[in-house]
Amino acid sequence: MPEFTTEIDIDPSEFIDLCSRKEKERLIEILIEDGHIQPDQTTLNGEKVRKQNINDKIFFESLEKLSKCRDLLTLEEENFINNLANKFKYLR
Repeated sequence: MPEFTTEIDIDPSEFIDLCSRKEKERLIEILIEDGHIQPDQTTLNGEKVRKQNINDKIFFESLEKLSKCRDLLTLEEENFINNLANKFKYLR
C-alpha cells in the first residue's frame, strides 16, 4: 500500500494573529510546560502574562464576547462601552 504524507505550510505570525486571547494564553502555557520558554519570559502585547484569577477570566471572556457581537449592540450600549473605555485612555 502506498504511503502519503501531507505538509501544510502555516506562517506562525498569521496563525497567532487569528488566535483569540484565550488561545494565545493556552499556547503560552503549552510552551512553558514543554520547556520552550521560561515563565518570566512571557509577554503578550508587551505586557507580562500572569496567571489569571476567576474574576480576570470572566472579565476577559466578557470583553471577547462583546467584541465578537458589536453589531448586535444597541447604539446606547455601544456608546456606553466607548465612553467607559475613554475614561482610561490615559493609561496606554
